[in-house]
Amino acid sequence: MSDYIRLHNGGYAGAVDPQGAALRSLTHDGADLVEPSRGVEGSTFAGALLAPWPNRIGDATYDFDGAQHRLPVNESRRGHAIHGLAYALDWDVLETSADSVRLGVQVPTQPGWPFRLALAVEYQVSSDGLTARLAATNIGDTRLPYGCGTHPYLVCGEGTVDDAELTLPAATRLETDDAMLLVGSAPVDQVDADFRTPTVIGDRFLDHCFTDISTGPQGDAWARLRRPGGRGVAIGWGAWARWVQVHTPVRSVPAEHRHSLAVEPMSCPPDAFRSGSGLVVLAPGERHDAWWRITATLDDMSHARVQP
Repeated sequence: MSDYIRLHNGGYAGAVDPQGAALRSLTHDGADLVEPSRGVEGSTFAGALLAPWPNRIGDATYDFDGAQHRLPVNESRRGHAIHGLAYALDWDVLETSADSVRLGVQVPTQPGWPFRLALAVEYQVSSDGLTARLAATNIGDTRLPYGCGTHPYLVCGEGTVDDAELTLPAATRLETDDAMLLVGSAPVDQVDADFRTPTVIGDRFLDHCFTDISTGPQGDAWARLRRPGGRGVAIGWGAWARWVQVHTPVRSVPAEHRHSLAVEPMSCPPDAFRSGSGLVVLAPGERHDAWWRITATLDDMSHARVQP
């Protein structure tokens, strides 16, 4: 962990890895807000920055502007391409200070990705928590498809998340088949997944994308994980993310099994490169911006703002 970039401000401290521009740790007053991770997490993607697509591309194949593209498979069990390309790249450190770091990378052209894309991300800690700002710019001379997201595993104290309350302002859950590809949607109150008011997670297994997200006056949304009467953590994001994946991890190590909850704001749903749903198409020179914030418990999320 010696090569990580350490950030601190007040009670918050974080660590950012130039490999993948990943958030490796975040604490408040010494307590974890995200599950700490080390190196490229090929199985869990803990702390990963997801671009130029989040989630998965079915069969690692998609069509764009009349051409078919075949990506390497990195979800071998299902035969898909998952979570983009940025997580495996060595990013350049462009600027650092005690409380912030800015990194950049150009995604190299490769099988399935013949496009030229530049990414830049800034992480900053303040009295409001950690804020990330991600910018993607098409630096080529053709259009390109794009999506993004982030993959923190939220932590709220010791033990599993089974007795923690989740608040997630989403009205619809997307349904998937055994290959984790979308087959439909359902209102959350019909599939025992209604977390619009604080609800104990219990023994539910979650690995689903949610949408129809309610936002505040500024267009921002918040999800919160909290133990009743105890420690909590919240993640907020802007209007760029109309989908959020939520996952209760199944781990072979007992101390890690259901100890955290992945909450992943995304600019598009799973398989967007094939369905076109929520897909961002960047023209040459065009830029896309995204931002999110992770903070210790907010008692009243209706007045919280994530947008810088």
